[in-house]
Amino acid sequence: MQHDRIHRSKRIAIAVLLVMSAPGAVSQIAPTGTQREATGPLQIKLVRSKVAVEKGREVLVSASFAKPGDTLEEAATYTNTSKSTLKGFEATLPVPANTELVMASVKPANAKASSDGKTFSKLPLVKKVRQPDGVEVEQPLPLDQYRYLRWYPGELAAEKSMTVVARFKVANTPVDSVNGTK
Repeated sequence: MQHDRIHRSKRIAIAVLLVMSAPGAVSQIAPTGTQREATGPLQIKLVRSKVAVEKGREVLVSASFAKPGDTLEEAATYTNTSKSTLKGFEATLPVPANTELVMASVKPANAKASSDGKTFSKLPLVKKVRQPDGVEVEQPLPLDQYRYLRWYPGELAAEKSMTVVARFKVANTPVDSVNGTK
């Protein structure tokens, strides 16, 4: 029964993050400090902030509004509120619509990424492209085609937390939220 509850909490965690990142206008973003949590032993707090420079220093400010060229930072903190270790734990961070990943910002650095939400691979993602001469070559996948980041710590100890962070640049060109294309 404990395993079923933990598995259900893991699914809830992923579902909560997916709902929170549903496609929509980038200008209507949850403000800094917004907290959404799943019920059960795994609690999730997702905070979206805008990166700004004030007096020559980088600061995080409210992300209630963002425009093309702005950089957003998403931090998801997963907390195991139970008295036992959660096994099979995965931390998933959806890439906000109309943005592109800032590769160097991904923390912890051992994340994998996906362009479809099903297959996750090491960063950077690559795609196979057939050249005019028929030879297939691997090319980097454009950063605006990343849809999810995922970390695989395997377990989350009792009453411990894990935070994952990534930054995303707001696209200059609107992205089709259904097909993920410009």
